[in-house]
Formats: sequence, structure tokens, C-alpha cells
Amino acid sequence: MDKTQEETNNPNRKTLNEQIIEVLREAQAAFGSVQTDSKAQESQDGEPASNQEEPAWFRKYRAEQEKLYQQLRNDNDSMKAEKRREELNAVIKSAADRVGIPKYLVEHLKIDAKGDVEQQLTHIKQEMVNHSLLPVDAQRKTDNKGLIESEADEWAKNIEL
Repeated sequence: MDKTQEETNNPNRKTLNEQIIEVLREAQAAFGSVQTDSKAQESQDGEPASNQEEPAWFRKYRAEQEKLYQQLRNDNDSMKAEKRREELNAVIKSAADRVGIPKYLVEHLKIDAKGDVEQQLTHIKQEMVNHSLLPVDAQRKTDNKGLIESEADEWAKNIEL
């Protein structure tokens, strides 16, 4: 190996590579300590531990935005619940029409939304027929004007004879 004159005169002198490595290690150690210090200042939710880093106007703005966000979330939840109720009521009313339960009774019935709506309504109708609360032919619609007129005409013909 060819050693330069300086290396032979001063064996304690470090090479350029060794100096660079040493500087990099010092920088890494310094960066690591800064990083751990900043992590120690942060709380669990990621916000700074001290409010000195945030200006007062920003804290106020953030509080207003959080309040507005919560209000919007509550409004959204209530609108979704109302929409689900309306959809359920529409399903119940259409099933009640198919089964033959009068509309005025549907409002007073408690139907489990998780179960089979039509089966529940069929059971309710059968119970009402069994207890003579509805006639057996309750499914027949009497509000059909054409049907009423034709039955009235037949009855009138039978009287004339």
C-alpha cells in the first residue's frame, strides 16, 4: 500500500471517507433525537401537545368547523332515518293492499321491519278475521265505483222480475 506522506506522519488522522461517515452518523443521531422530541410533543390523536404551535384564530376556526361538521352529521343521520321510515311505510302500505287490510288500520299496526312484512300482515289479517274484526271477503274493494254500479243494476233487475 502506498501511503501518503501525511498519513505516515499522522496516524491519528482520518481519511475522507471516515470523516464523511462520522458526519453522517452525527446527523442521523441529531435527526433521530429531533424526531423523537417532536413525537413526544404530539398526543395520541396526532395533534400537537401544546397549543403554542397553533395561533388562536386557527383554534377558534377549527372549533367552529368541528361544530358545523357535527351538526351536518346529525342532520344527515336524521334525514337517512326519515328516508328509511318512509320506504318502510311504503312497503307496508303496498303489502297491506295486496293482503287486503284496510288503509285506516295499517297506521295502527306495529310491523317488524326486519321480518317478512307481507307474512306479518297476512297473519294479522287472519287473526282479525278469526276474531270477526274483518269480514272474510275483506280483500274485496268496495270503493270501486264500476263494481258498485253493476251490482246495483243486477239487484234492480232482480226486483223488477
